Amino acid sequence: MAIRSVIFDMDGLMIDTERLSASGWEKVFREAGLPFAPEILSSCRGASAATAYERWRAFLAHDFDFEELNRKKTAFCESVMEREGIPVKVGLRSLLEYLKSNGYTLCLATSTSEQKATAQLTKIGVFDLFDEVAFGSMITNYKPAPDIFLKAIELLGRAPEECLVLEDSPNGIRAAAAAGAKPMMIPDLTPVTDDLRPLLFAEGVTLLDVIPLLEKERTGAL
Repeated sequence: MAIRSVIFDMDGLMIDTERLSASGWEKVFREAGLPFAPEILSSCRGASAATAYERWRAFLAHDFDFEELNRKKTAFCESVMEREGIPVKVGLRSLLEYLKSNGYTLCLATSTSEQKATAQLTKIGVFDLFDEVAFGSMITNYKPAPDIFLKAIELLGRAPEECLVLEDSPNGIRAAAAAGAKPMMIPDLTPVTDDLRPLLFAEGVTLLDVIPLLEKERTGAL
């Protein structure tokens, strides 16, 4: 089936917040005197806070105040964005303009809270371009479970095969594939790995790479 809708992840795909978040996590762990492991952080991207806590607790082999660290990390990130603005990923506005002018319907699908996601995307002027929105509060299971994308597909009223999902994380790609959609990975902090490639419909370097992909499909070259 031809692609008729595009589903967007947010952090690390539309706004360049994953690097800032990683810096924040490392900062608060070090300040608390706790060892920091980038590979554990990477495995938690797109997962629930409960899953992240369990993975860090297993790594540290003891309990700790995850909620307090998360609060401090969030405060750090918000202070940086307040000073420097919300960093937008390359190609976002060009891609959104292309999609809207060519009749694709769009859905935001993010586990970020509704209040925070709405505020950030409104601030960079793109929130109103989405026809539908799916937030973590609407689902039970987080990535790599397919729930967030199944909800997005339901809201769009499309068949899964008609939906291109844009993601930057392995957990997101696994979730999109499990939902039966067409996953495209635009890597951020985690590169495409050999175990992910069989799940991909496509991969790119920036969001600008989505445009030629859709042009090829529209002209029958794909």
